[in-house]
Amino acid sequence: MHALRNIHAALVPGGLIVDTQPVGARPTVTADRAELGTADMRRWIKTIGRLDSRAAETIRDGLYRLSLEEQFIVTDTFSSGPECIEIMRGWRDTHVPVRLARRLANVETEVEIHQQVRLRLLASAGTAR
Repeated sequence: MHALRNIHAALVPGGLIVDTQPVGARPTVTADRAELGTADMRRWIKTIGRLDSRAAETIRDGLYRLSLEEQFIVTDTFSSGPECIEIMRGWRDTHVPVRLARRLANVETEVEIHQQVRLRLLASAGTAR
């Protein structure tokens, strides 16, 4: 059974689940306000698509209703280029292009990744049909 169905059992009717996910396929990476390139999150976007289809099932089944959906930019800040590379390489389904990695390797100032993020609130709608 998937997680949203299990979580539903623990929520009171109208209880909320906050779902935030990066949804941009190529977030911009900058240092000193200059663009260094983009990360490649296309595989992640496919993963999110699969998760979204499972969430849609729980909405169709009457477990949840979509209470809110918005998108905004979230900026992650790293102390240096090497730190940024190390952390990004640990992100699921994310690739650091070689050209970007080369540029980041020698950056000793703060690095920022500007990601498009989706925020959704799913409200527990009672029992399933």
